[in-house]
Formats: sequence, structure tokens, C-alpha cells
Amino acid sequence: MREASSRGNPVRATLDYFAEVRRFSRNARLYLSYSLLSGLGTGIWIVMFNLYLLRLGYATTFVGLFWMVDMLFHGMFAFPAGLIGDKIGRRKAFILGTVLSIVARGALLFVRDPETLLLLAAISGMGEGFHAVAGAPFMMENSEPRERPHLFSLSASFGSASLFVGSLSGGFLPLIWAGVISVPDLDPAAARWALVTALPLSLAALLPLGLMRERPVELVQSFKDLFTLRNIVNNDLIVRFTLCAVLSGIAFGITVRFFNLFFNMSHGLDDDQIGVYLAIGSLGSALAILGSPYAMRKWGMARGIMITQLISVPFLLLMAIFASLPVVVLMFVIRSSVYSVSMPLTTQLTMAFVEPKERATTAGLTHTAFDVGGAAGAVVGGGLIVGGEFMTAFSVAAALLAVPAILYYVFFHELETEEREAEEATVTAG
Repeated sequence: MREASSRGNPVRATLDYFAEVRRFSRNARLYLSYSLLSGLGTGIWIVMFNLYLLRLGYATTFVGLFWMVDMLFHGMFAFPAGLIGDKIGRRKAFILGTVLSIVARGALLFVRDPETLLLLAAISGMGEGFHAVAGAPFMMENSEPRERPHLFSLSASFGSASLFVGSLSGGFLPLIWAGVISVPDLDPAAARWALVTALPLSLAALLPLGLMRERPVELVQSFKDLFTLRNIVNNDLIVRFTLCAVLSGIAFGITVRFFNLFFNMSHGLDDDQIGVYLAIGSLGSALAILGSPYAMRKWGMARGIMITQLISVPFLLLMAIFASLPVVVLMFVIRSSVYSVSMPLTTQLTMAFVEPKERATTAGLTHTAFDVGGAAGAVVGGGLIVGGEFMTAFSVAAALLAVPAILYYVFFHELETEEREAEEATVTAG
């Protein structure tokens, strides 16, 4: 009755939302603290790194190659990282991977040799592989079923809010550093030191993780069992998740990795302007993600993923069609916001139907698929946008985005319905 009454009463729904948040476990609260800090350094990196490479004299094809290597090794290592996470625990895997990535990123800011840059991209990607597979299993294992929609959505929302601050800072930091070291605004050194600023921020985000006390869960007892995949029991489901992930990854590699170049090459924006617009997109995402629990309540996870991802597709195309910058920014914000609603639904859906001992392995496999797809997409995107041609790239990505959106519904809606009916029958019988 409480849930039914809150649906028609926004004030009551908001109070219920915060009541659920107050009941979060200590570990869940600490993880949310990490989410709130994690995007500060990442946001700076998203705004500036591609532009930094261009200012060093590299072509957009090399930018695409860099991200191909990063995402390829991220994806290739996500699977073994998932296996290791199912053996040593989530927190240790999280911290290990993040530190490795930070060290590699710091090193690549002070080398110019293309081969060395690509080597460090590979190492950074490997570190991110650990980072990527630990979060979802941890949230799943440190929450109750009733609070998971709120926890997953708040974590994603806090991450986007943190990206907002980081992106906004990333656009202005080169101007500040240019004044400090007395170089022109577009000098690579100004961009380099802006990126250096991101590294301690990423390191500071680890502090809440160090305070966590993981709940005991069933981990795999030996590496032999891991590498022979004896912990995997839901093979068919994992294959479906993997297929959806690889298609989404290709579209991501073609588009999201190049949004900063899109604003720079198609609309002639400066660093600070690009930072502001990417930050606005992150803020829109942060606010929209808060609606994820309501989307889940209204449509369920699988249908909610399909609806929100399909709605985002036309706005991606409109970004490339319109010449008016205010209209393009509006399309960008709407696309980012609507698509972001699906993100916690996708994460929760992936974790909901697999066993604890295979969760990190499943996360590793899906991240491998996403990042291998993203690596291919980065190469394709880097080639398609030579000379500032974004219409073709965004059209290809739009078509690719529509396919997994539909597949999530086809693959998982019936299973989700059966599971929900079984839970309701158990409650009724009890």
C-alpha cells in the first residue's frame, strides 16, 4: 500500500526515496562516497586528453589508435581481472587496478614517443580492467534487494555529478596552468599539467574504499577452478549479456570517445567551452539517473533499458544534423540524460541473474566484450571523423545502439517477469 500511494504523490515518493537511502549499509555509503569522488580526475581527463594529443601534433587517427589500445587491453584484461576479483575479493581488486592505471597515466604525460604512448595506454587499460569489474559485484553483495534500485542509481548519479565538476574544471585548468608556467593557452604543457592535476584526485577517491569492510561472500577457492571456469553456471545468460555489451561498446568507441573533438572540430570551441558543455551533459545525466528506480518500477529492468536507449538514438543523430550550437548542446544533454537512465538498470540486470561466485567473472566478460567492441569502434571513429566528418560516424553508432537496446528486452524480459512472479508467489505463500 505504501508503494502504491507514493506513486501518485511526488512528495511521498521523495520521502520514501530518502528513507531507503538512510537505511544503506556502511559499505554502501562508503561506495557512494567513492562514486562522488571518482569522476573528478576522470572528468578532467575526458575533456583534455584527446586535445592534448592533438596539440602534440598527433592526428585524429592516432587518437583513435590510442583509445583502441586502451580499450582493447582494458577489455582483454577485464576477464582475468574478474576471475581474480572472484578470488581475492572486490576491494583489493579495485584498489590494485586503480593504482596501476594512475601510475601509467602519470607516465604517459611525460613521453612523446608514439610506441611508448601506446604501451602505457595498454597498461592503463589493464588497470582499468580491475576497476571496472569490482564495482557492480560489490554493490550487489552489500545491499538488500529492496534498496538496490536506489543504490545503483545513486552510485551512477554521484559518478555523473562528480564528472560534472571534473569536466568543468578540466576546461579551465589549462588556462590557469598557462598563466602559472607562462605559456600560451593552447600550448601542450598547459594541457599536460591540467591532466597531472587529475592524478591525485583519482588517488584520493580510493580513500573510502580503504575503509570498507566487505561482507563475506562465496569466493572461488583456487585459481585452478577460476581458469577452468568451474565457477560459471549460467553460460547461456552470460553469452547474451556479452553480445549486448560488445554492440554497445562499438557504438561507445565511435561516439563518446570523440565528443570533445566533435565540439572542437565541428563547432570550433575552446577548452573551457568544451569543458562547460561536457560538464552540463554530466550534470544532466546525474539528475536523470535518479529516475532509474522509477523507470524500473514502471517498466522493469529489461523494458526500461530498451525504452530509454531507443529514445536516446534520435538525439545522437540530431547532434550531427543541426548547425546551431545551442540546439546541438540541447540534443547532447538530452541524449546523455536519457541514455544514462539505462545504465544502473543494465548493471543491476547483469548482476541479478548470476550466482555470487560468478559475478566478477561475469562483469569481467561483459567488460571485455564492451571494451573490445569499443577498441574497434575507436579505430572506426578515428577514421570516419578525419576532416571533421561526424554525420557518418554518428549514424553508424545510432544503428548499433538500437540493436542491443532491443536485445535486452528480447533476451531478459520474460526471465525477469518469471522471477518477479515467483517472488510475489513466495511472499503471498508466506
